[in-house]
Amino acid sequence: MAEDPKAMIEIKNLRFTYPGIDGHPPPGSTPLIEAFSLSLNAGDRCLLVGSNGAGKTTILKILGGKHMVEPHMVRVLGRSAFHDTALTSSGDLCYLGGEWRRDVAFAGFDVPIQMDVSAEKMIFGVSGVDPKRRDELMKVLLLDEITVDLDVLARADLLKFLRKECEERGATIIYATHIFDGLEDWPSHIVYVANGKLQLAMPMDKVKENSNLSLMRTVESWLRKEMDEKRKKRNERKAAGLSEFEKQVEGSRVTGDPASAAIRAMNNGWAAGRLHSTIAGEENFVFSSNRVLRQ
Repeated sequence: MAEDPKAMIEIKNLRFTYPGIDGHPPPGSTPLIEAFSLSLNAGDRCLLVGSNGAGKTTILKILGGKHMVEPHMVRVLGRSAFHDTALTSSGDLCYLGGEWRRDVAFAGFDVPIQMDVSAEKMIFGVSGVDPKRRDELMKVLLLDEITVDLDVLARADLLKFLRKECEERGATIIYATHIFDGLEDWPSHIVYVANGKLQLAMPMDKVKENSNLSLMRTVESWLRKEMDEKRKKRNERKAAGLSEFEKQVEGSRVTGDPASAAIRAMNNGWAAGRLHSTIAGEENFVFSSNRVLRQ
């Protein structure tokens, strides 16, 4: 399929699985994102919606060049989001998350940075910024700490600023949120994702034509339908006895199949809330991590 020359963001059959401790997805693991395709043009304001764990943040991070995928899967301005580092260093591509994080040796990764830094200091620390645009943004982001939530007025002003950026400068924005106040007329497009798969992508005008409900109630109806379907499938699995996951784990114990045993590796080898490996034979995972880092 040829690339759309007008598309600012082009996603084609995106498939992504978080890697294990060896840098590769565990054999037989289910992709977190699969068969996801989307195209957005200059000036588009896309609202990305979905339940917790649907894959919204992962999709945004992939678009922001923070996770490696095949170069043809994610193109921004016609260039690979991950491989073309000039996209982010130039400021043409930006990912804005809820927290600032950093890697800390021997303490894992993605550790929140905890210190008092004003938004003003951070903004003025960025070089190559148009002073007029910076001053305009400063009127919106009057924050003392980077972790402080925006109040109603600041959020409204920020959304107005972002819309202006799209209309006047041709910026393309994908915005993931669970808060729909003030968003009725903000997005030009809406994308609904569930279980890492695209469920719906259409212009906001079409959404309004197909539903007499407010934006929040429309999204709520999608999510409730999704929740009901998940509950139905969960009850069916319970009625059938062992789940597929339990069957695979039990089968690996009986056959000793290493490929099946890899299904036990969860969260990149860490059990939730404990410094204890979920991978057989890795009793000292800290040392194992150190060994991997040295290679």
